[in-house]
Amino acid sequence: MRFNPDGNERLTAACGLVLATLTVVELATLLLGLRSMLQVHVFVGLVLLPPIALKLGSTGWRFARYYTRNHAYRLKGAPQIGMRLLAPLLVALTVLLFGSGVAMGLVHGEALRVARRIHGPASVLWLIVLGVHVLVYARRTLRAVGHDVQPRTRREVAGARWRGYVVVSALVCGIAVGLATLPVQHAWLHLGSHHHHFER
Repeated sequence: MRFNPDGNERLTAACGLVLATLTVVELATLLLGLRSMLQVHVFVGLVLLPPIALKLGSTGWRFARYYTRNHAYRLKGAPQIGMRLLAPLLVALTVLLFGSGVAMGLVHGEALRVARRIHGPASVLWLIVLGVHVLVYARRTLRAVGHDVQPRTRREVAGARWRGYVVVSALVCGIAVGLATLPVQHAWLHLGSHHHHFER
């Protein structure tokens, strides 16, 4: 899929806004008590998977086009040096967090214990790094999404309708994943009687 730099930025911003909203819900399940909110926690975690894949794809596309010296992306410029250094850590923590979360519903025995040991610390580190990412990009994200919603600025960058379809499709796919796995989510929910978010 090919995007121009401004279109890619707007797609990434819209996807980031969806992810931030869902992450707030996920964080609320921890603050309100994971044991009582575990079903919501698992469901929202599964809903997050397709939007996360889209976000990684859109940022990965920009990375690839920039470092393969595409003229339009080179003119757009690179992210701040600090954020470029932080990005690999955020990606790695995202994979660890959601990979271990999914694994906890699929594996048993020692593999389950390893997944649980990874999931708690990964969630703490992920929230810290994500918090820095959000603080740096919040204003830019809201501006980009606003430009893609307002009729006057929406037309300035081609593909606004398709960007909307892609983001909504990722969210719908996430909800579908969450609903489709409801019958087998007992593997996660049965962890509730002995699962602690921070593995001791």
